[in-house]
Amino acid sequence: MNDLEDRLRDAYRAAADTIDPATVPSPPVSMRRRVNFSQRMRILTPLAAAAAVAVVVTTTSLAGGAAPRHHVRTARVRPAAPAAVLPPFTLADVGSSLKVYDTRTGVRVATLTPPAGQQFEDVASGGSPGTYLAATGLSGSACHAYFYQFHLSATGQPSPLTFLRSVPGSQPTAVVGIPGSRSYAYSTVHCQTAPPNGGVGISGPAGNRTWTYPTGDDYTFSLAATADGRTLALSFYVYGPGFQDMLLNTQSSSPTAAGASRALPSVPVSDTLAISPDGRTLYACTSDGTTGTLASYSSATGAQLRVLHQWPVTASGGGVPGTDSGYMSRGFSCQVSTDLTGRYLLAAVSLDNKLDHWTITGFDLQTGASATIPVRPHLPYLGGQLAW
Repeated sequence: MNDLEDRLRDAYRAAADTIDPATVPSPPVSMRRRVNFSQRMRILTPLAAAAAVAVVVTTTSLAGGAAPRHHVRTARVRPAAPAAVLPPFTLADVGSSLKVYDTRTGVRVATLTPPAGQQFEDVASGGSPGTYLAATGLSGSACHAYFYQFHLSATGQPSPLTFLRSVPGSQPTAVVGIPGSRSYAYSTVHCQTAPPNGGVGISGPAGNRTWTYPTGDDYTFSLAATADGRTLALSFYVYGPGFQDMLLNTQSSSPTAAGASRALPSVPVSDTLAISPDGRTLYACTSDGTTGTLASYSSATGAQLRVLHQWPVTASGGGVPGTDSGYMSRGFSCQVSTDLTGRYLLAAVSLDNKLDHWTITGFDLQTGASATIPVRPHLPYLGGQLAW
C-alpha cells in the first residue's frame, strides 16, 4: 500500500501544478456566485485527477482476482400509483349461505348459514362498523320475509343472526342500514299479484313507516341510504315511464313510493344504485352492448360526473331466463354498493349473461385507486348480494 500512496500523492501534485493562480483573472463583483462555483471547481480538479488514477490502480489490482465492479446508471422511475387499500372483508350472498372472504387474497374465512327452512336473499352494510343486515325468505313455495342483523369480528367471524322483523305473505327484495344510526330500510314484494304489491319501509330512530308499491311490478332490487336517513336511492317500475332511478324522501307524507320519490330519468337504471353519505352523488352502471360503464352522477341534476371504470361486454341480447330482464340488458349486469363511510365502492359485473361469471372490483373514491378482488362467488339473484 506504500507504493499506491506514493503514486496517488504524485498524481495529486502533478495535477495541482498544472494550474497557475496568476493566470486566473479577477472576476467582477457581479460574478461572486460564479466565483464561488469556480473556486470549488479549482479545488475539485486535482482531486478528480487523483481519483482517476485511483480508479485505474484499483481496477488493475483486481485484474488478477475478481472482476471489477461497474457503476450502472439507473433511469429515474416515477412513483407507482397508490394501491387501493380496501375494507378487509367482502361478504357474498350465495342463497344457501353468506360467505365471508378476505378481500386481499380472496380466501374464504367464514360461512354463515340461514335459519332452518330459509335462504338468504340480500346482504348489506348495517349502518355501524362491523354491523351487517341480511334478508331471508322461506325455501320452496311458502312466502314470508325475514330481516336480521349480525356482526363480524376482527378476523371476519360472523356472530349469530339477531332477528329484526318479518313481513308475512311477502318476499324480501332489499335491505340496507342507515349510516350512523340504529335504523334500517327494507323492501318487500307481496306474493299475490293484486296491488298494492309490497312497499319500502324504514325502522328505527329515523322513523317507522312504509310506502307502498301501487302497481303490480314496481319493486326495487336494492336500497341505498344517505347518512341522515332522509333519502333512499332505489330503482323501480313506474307506470308509464317504466323503470327509473328514484330518490325517496323519507320525510314525505305520501302513501306510495312513487309519490314520495323524485325521478332521475337521465341516470341509467342498473341492478343496483349506490349513493354517497351526503346524498350528492349517485353511482350506477350502463351498457351500450359492447362496453359496460360504471360512472358517478349528480343527484341534483342527474348529469354524469365521472367515469370510474369500463368493462368489455362479451355477449349481447336480452336478460337471463327466469329473471327480470328490466334491469339486465345487452349481456351486462352490474351490482354496486358503498361501505359504511362512503369512501369505498364495490362493483360486481357479469359480462356474458351468466350469473356465475362475475368480475369484482373495489374502488377507493378518495384516492382514485382500484383493484380487482380475487373473489369468484356464484351470485344467483339480481340485487344487492355483495357488501363491505
